[in-house]
Amino acid sequence: MRILDPTIQQKATKRTVPMASRPQSLSGATIGLLANSKSNSMALLDRLAEILSDRYQIGNVVRISKGDLKAPMSRVDADRLVGSCTAVITAIGD
Repeated sequence: MRILDPTIQQKATKRTVPMASRPQSLSGATIGLLANSKSNSMALLDRLAEILSDRYQIGNVVRISKGDLKAPMSRVDADRLVGSCTAVITAIGD
């Protein structure tokens, strides 16, 4: 009989990642909305985009739904958000 030990034997390395800089204004900004594909997540984000549009006159909105809530976002979607958005908002729904 072979018994396997699933515990990690190495110590985790601590990694520090700097926070992204905040935009000075949202006026005219392109906002990314990333939904995790649970029900109502995009509805919540769409409502938030309406509020931001009314209050801060945001520009374009880029909407992305992951398709599978358990999977990470695809590289293509991440590149799209990074390349075109001033800020990105994510949400879960239910």
